[in-house]
Amino acid sequence: MKQKISLVLVAFIGLFLLFYLMEDHPENISETNYWKEDWKSIQYNPPKSDWCGNLVPSFAEFPMVFRKISRGWNEPALYTVTTLVNGNNVAYEGNYNVKNSFSELSVLKTKLIESSTEEIKKTYCLGEFSPSLSLSEENGAEIKFQTSKQLLFGKKIGAEEGRIAVLVNDEIIAPYQYIIEKFRTPVSNFREKMYVTMSEGYIQELKFIGQGITVQVENRAKKNQYNVFVNEWSRTTGERIVLPPDVGNQWESVVKGLKVEFYPDEVGAPKFPSLTETTNPEAVLEITISGGNKIRLSLFPVWESEQGKWRPVQRQFPPYFDESVTWMKEESFQNLVNAVMKVKSASRYERPNQKIQ
Repeated sequence: MKQKISLVLVAFIGLFLLFYLMEDHPENISETNYWKEDWKSIQYNPPKSDWCGNLVPSFAEFPMVFRKISRGWNEPALYTVTTLVNGNNVAYEGNYNVKNSFSELSVLKTKLIESSTEEIKKTYCLGEFSPSLSLSEENGAEIKFQTSKQLLFGKKIGAEEGRIAVLVNDEIIAPYQYIIEKFRTPVSNFREKMYVTMSEGYIQELKFIGQGITVQVENRAKKNQYNVFVNEWSRTTGERIVLPPDVGNQWESVVKGLKVEFYPDEVGAPKFPSLTETTNPEAVLEITISGGNKIRLSLFPVWESEQGKWRPVQRQFPPYFDESVTWMKEESFQNLVNAVMKVKSASRYERPNQKIQ
């Protein structure tokens, strides 16, 4: 009996020592959150030519700064991306790549945490030439990025094909590879090409000023039994009337389909002229989203090249952010004007067997 008890005690002690020793080995750490932070800004720095990591496919050429701008309680944040190109800053709304970067870096997951050494840095190409991301809780015009909040990226971790070695605060960690791999694309892949995007809600109001007219509509959308918004459009300029559903919905559809054709610094873009500060817009489109957020598009006079006809556009998110100039197809502008004119000339809508006052 005593022998059996002794064997049980030995086995218990052995298991205890086994688990204790396993905890001392960083490679045996299960996935954990390295930090949980509410970052407001992210700075991307491309790798230097002397970096010994894999430069193919190539990384984005220019530095970028992402900002997350709060727009009030219970409203979606506005994400922006600023790029320094040839000494000049250009700034645009950020797309899902920017938004996802904040999600991935605010809760940074890793399966490896160990102190760095010069040998490890050399093995994984971690140092001053590495591509890097710097993080900050500021998002103003001038941001101070601290080196203690900087991620230096190196090579992949052994057999962990989905993870890369990262040096942060003199520690080696292994977050997922996609955090940095998305930067192996042109800068334009971080900019939102659709002029009007909504993560929730509906378009509540549209107003067009230009071409010698002003046309404004409002939408009193309601959810149906499937929890989907159904539009109810009314024209509020001139004779106030309820619009036929297809007329209001067509204007909405055209607005949601407006997209950036080219950025001035984009590879392959025509040699667009600069837009002077004294140039006045030919038309202005104002969009109000349910919840109160607004988008304003200033549409400037048409410019023609051998590749076609284009209109410079400036998008604004008052009072938060003004974009640099983008270029839209003239065909898209004309589709917008046609939809507006149909609203302007529409007659009062009457439901079947019911006159609408």
